[in-house]
Amino acid sequence: MPRVLVTGGTGVLGRELVPRLGAAGHTVRVMSRRAGESNIAGDVEWAQADLLSGAGLEQALAGVDTVVHCASSPFRDTRAVDVEGTRMLIGKGRAAGVGNLYYVSIVGIEKVNYPYYAHKLEAEKVIQSSGAPYTILRATQFHPLLDTFLGTLYKRGPLLIVPGAMQFQLIDPGEVADHVVASLAKGPSGRLPDIGGPHVQRVSEIAKDWLKASKKRLIKIPVPAGGPLSGFAKGYNCCPENKIGTITWREWLAKRYPGVRW
Repeated sequence: MPRVLVTGGTGVLGRELVPRLGAAGHTVRVMSRRAGESNIAGDVEWAQADLLSGAGLEQALAGVDTVVHCASSPFRDTRAVDVEGTRMLIGKGRAAGVGNLYYVSIVGIEKVNYPYYAHKLEAEKVIQSSGAPYTILRATQFHPLLDTFLGTLYKRGPLLIVPGAMQFQLIDPGEVADHVVASLAKGPSGRLPDIGGPHVQRVSEIAKDWLKASKKRLIKIPVPAGGPLSGFAKGYNCCPENKIGTITWREWLAKRYPGVRW
C-alpha cells in the first residue's frame, strides 16, 4: 500500500485530504508541528516535524512514496518555511527515495504583488529546478479563507470596510482534495492546469452574503483595492476558464451557518 506524507496535514486542505487518501487505498502519514498519535487501524500515521528547523523531517519521510506538500506560513517566517523549508523537504525527500513531490500552490501568484505570493512562486521555482519528480497544482482561494478574513474585519467593527473591487473565484477545499487524490494516480505530472470554483465574484458581493449568513449587523463600506491588492481587483487570482469546483459561496455558507435562507 503506497504511503503518502501530507505536510500541513491538520490545516484546511490537509484535513480534507487525509480521509480521501485513506479511502483511495493509501497509507497516510500526517505531518504537523504538534505531537499526535497514529490511529488504531494503522492507515493514518502521525509524524511531528518542523519545516522551519528541519527537526523530525527525516523520520517523517522514511518509507514515503509521495509527499503532498500543503504546509505554509502566510503571516510569519514565510520565506523560511515556504521557500527554505520546501528546499529542505526536497533534499531530504530525495535521500528517502520520494517519487513525487506534489505541491499545492495558488493561482496568479506571478501577477499579484503580495509578499506571501512571491514566496509561493519562489517555492515553485525551487521545486521545478531541483531535478526531483514533482507535480504542482494551483488553486484559487478557499471558502474558509474569506470567512476568516471577513470575521477578522468584523472584530474591528462597527464598520465592515472591504476592498469591494477585489475578485475571488472561491473553491471548496474538499473539491481541491478530490482533485489532488485523482491526479496522484498519474504520478509526477509537472505543472497541472489551474483549478477554481464555480463563480468569479466581487468581495462586496461575498461580504454581503457573509453578513446575512453570519447574522452580523454592520455597515459595509467598499473601498478601492489599490497597492498590493490591485492584482485581486484585476482578477489575476482567478481562472474563469477552469471552473472545476461546483460548491458555491452561498452553499458553503449554508453549511457553515445553518439556518440562512437566500
